[in-house]
Formats: sequence, C-alpha cells, structure tokens
Amino acid sequence: MFILLFACTGPDTGEAAGALTPAVTLDAESETALTAAWTTDRPADAAIEYGGDDQYGDRVVGWSSEDGLEHAVVLAGLAAGHEWHWRAVSTGAATEVSADQLFLPRRAPPEIPGLTVTGDYDGLVVTPLLGSGTFVAMYDGEGRVVWWRKLADELDILTQARLSLDGRSVVAMADDPALDGTETALHRFPIAGGDAAITPLGNAHHDFVELVDGGYATLQYDTRPYAGQEVRGDVLVAVDADGDTTPVWSTWDDRQPGDLDQYPTVKGVGPDWTHLNSIVYDDGIYWLSSYQLRCLFLVDGEAGALVGQIAGPDADVLLAGDEGFGPQHSPIPTEGGFLLFNNRPLDTVPLWSEAVEFTLDMDKREFSRRSSYDADRSVFTAVFGNVEPMADEGRFIGWGSAGRLTVLGADGTPTWDAASPLGSAFGFAHPVVALSGVP
Repeated sequence: MFILLFACTGPDTGEAAGALTPAVTLDAESETALTAAWTTDRPADAAIEYGGDDQYGDRVVGWSSEDGLEHAVVLAGLAAGHEWHWRAVSTGAATEVSADQLFLPRRAPPEIPGLTVTGDYDGLVVTPLLGSGTFVAMYDGEGRVVWWRKLADELDILTQARLSLDGRSVVAMADDPALDGTETALHRFPIAGGDAAITPLGNAHHDFVELVDGGYATLQYDTRPYAGQEVRGDVLVAVDADGDTTPVWSTWDDRQPGDLDQYPTVKGVGPDWTHLNSIVYDDGIYWLSSYQLRCLFLVDGEAGALVGQIAGPDADVLLAGDEGFGPQHSPIPTEGGFLLFNNRPLDTVPLWSEAVEFTLDMDKREFSRRSSYDADRSVFTAVFGNVEPMADEGRFIGWGSAGRLTVLGADGTPTWDAASPLGSAFGFAHPVVALSGVP
C-alpha cells in the first residue's frame, strides 16, 4: 500500500516553507516513483530534497521550463518499507520550499527475490530477472528491489534491459508472441510511470543498443540456403525512431559457414552458424560477439563494412600470448583494449567463467590478455554475462544465468557481491547511478 502524507509544517529553515504546493503523481504500476510538479511566479530551478527524516540530506535536480516558471522532478530508486521525507525546492531570486511530505514506496511482489549482499555499493543495478515470472528489476546496494516492471506471468525470454540514454526510461528486449505474430519487441518503460512504448522487431534476438538519433540497433537472424541446407546466420539492423528497419551488415557479407557438421542444429531451422549474442556501438564502430565462432566482428556503422575480426576462423586480429577467449559475451572497448565476459575458458570440470580485459593494437592487428577475474573459479555462467567499466576505474560484472553480481575496485579485488536465490537468473545486468531527476 502506497502512503503519501502531507505534513502541516516543514522544518525551521528560514526559507519560505510551504510556499510551494506540488501536484504529486504516483507511478500506478509499481508505486515506486512519484513526480512532483509545480509553478512559480518568478524564474527558478527545481529540485527535491529527501532523506530518512525531516533533515533530508540528499537532493535531486529536476526539470524547469524555458521561462523558469514550470517545474517537475521525479523521485525514484528508494527502498520500500521505509518512510522517506521529501520536499520540493525552487531556487531563484528567492528560495521557496514545500511542506515536508512522506513517501512510502511499495514492496516488490514476492516473485522478485531480494539479493544476499556482501560489501558496499552506493549505486543501482538494472537487470532482466527470470524465475517464477519475468520482470525487469532495479536493485540497490543492499540487494533491495527499488523499481520493477512485469512482462509475463510465466518464464519468457527477456535478454536485455538498459536505462535509456536520457535516463527517463528503462528499455527491455523481450519475446512477445502477442504482437501480431512478431517474435520480439523493445518495451520502453517510463521510470515515473505510464504506458510502455513498444517497438516490434520481428526476429531480433539477444541484444540491442540505443542510438543518439532516437533509434536503435539490434541483431536479427539471417537464414539462407547453403550446401543443401537452411543455415542461420545474423544481420545487424538499424531501427529508426518510427520503427522502420535497415540492414547494416550481415555475417553472410564477408564469411561463409564451411563444414556444417561443426555447428549445433536448431530444431526447425538448421545449423546455427554465427549466433551473434552481444552488440556495442562505440565511436562509429559496432562490436559484435559471435558465440559459435568464438570471435568479435568490428563493423563500420556508416559504411556497413567489416573492419576487423578478433580471433576465430578467418581472423585478421590475432592473439599475442597464450590465453584467448570463447565462447563469450559482451565486448566493450576500453582505452587501448576491450573488456569481455568469457563464459567457458576451458572445457574442464567443474566449469567456470571469468571477466577479462585484453589489450588491443589495431595497427599491429593483435590482442593479448591484460587482467582477469574469475571468483576463484567458483561461478559458471551458461547463458549471458557481461563486464563493464565503472567511473572509479573499477569493474561491474553481471554473471547472467548464475544469478550473481560483482563490483571490483580499481585494484581488481571485489568490493561488493550480490547473489540471487537458487532458481533465479539474470539477463545482461548494468550499473545505474540514479533514477531520480527529470520526468
């Protein structure tokens, strides 16, 4: 049950307490976010101050109109089961504040488990969650659910969820057979509540990235006849703001499958040749991970041309050293190299996974291992998995189907670890600094 109480007076600050009377709108689906909106008679900015008591202590800046008279702020990402004090604040020629108010975010449904946590992390994590239901969930550093959306009552394919580039929505990629026969769609959920914007994607799979022009890029299956069989490759596709798609590059453009006996067969389809599973866009180049070929394709987004292949058959960027990778997910370029989630470095029992950073020299066309973290070889991720840089030079690791999250400090040692209960799994997970702010 959501509780929003309006106190008659605020703390004695010497400011114009109670001068503002914000209109409050609650996120009706999860009751984990509110939007406060108000007007001023003089140009001002907008913020919400909040905290565990009426001394507040934290502040989030929101939106103001061009003339500085209309204002709105979203308050989200707060732990449930706790009364949060907040007040609206406008600062301009004079400071005006609202009366003290209370916000009690609703607890998550029981199908979304909390996490068992060791160490400290002051950010949030957004992740697809697969268990008794299918959800997009946001966790805080204590392992508490602070925001969620439900996509299906039963287990369904939900691979990727990211905070939008403008920070106002969560975009999730999920199978959605109900959408006029299309298989996959992007669901754009506003943080502050409201209906999701849904973009059907046909046979897209695994991953997407949001582009600065308002569109997306995603992976789609590209099945063609080869050596008397139907063989499944992949195509990189751009999706514009209207949902129209344009092929950028296909694995068939530069490569051929060769001996089909080396690839697993997908029922009703045929050999699964490339199985692209991750996509990252950086400085005009798409980084694509091929699980079956154990390689990375680098594609020029404007020219639609392959500019390099790291590892695998027909590679032109080769390993300098003894330890490569594959099968793998989620390449992310770094200064002078790239990060990679290595699902199965060795076919030994027990199996284990690792997060690796490689150096990369495109002039010499070679790469080599720089560092790695494997949790003492105690965690194996059969599906998904990703590693990302953090602002403090640390690393964030999502262990995918193993249902675990880890933050490494700048020295490569773990500072935070969170585990889900047995039976729950993550898709690709990502660190988030904050949810509150501009609606």
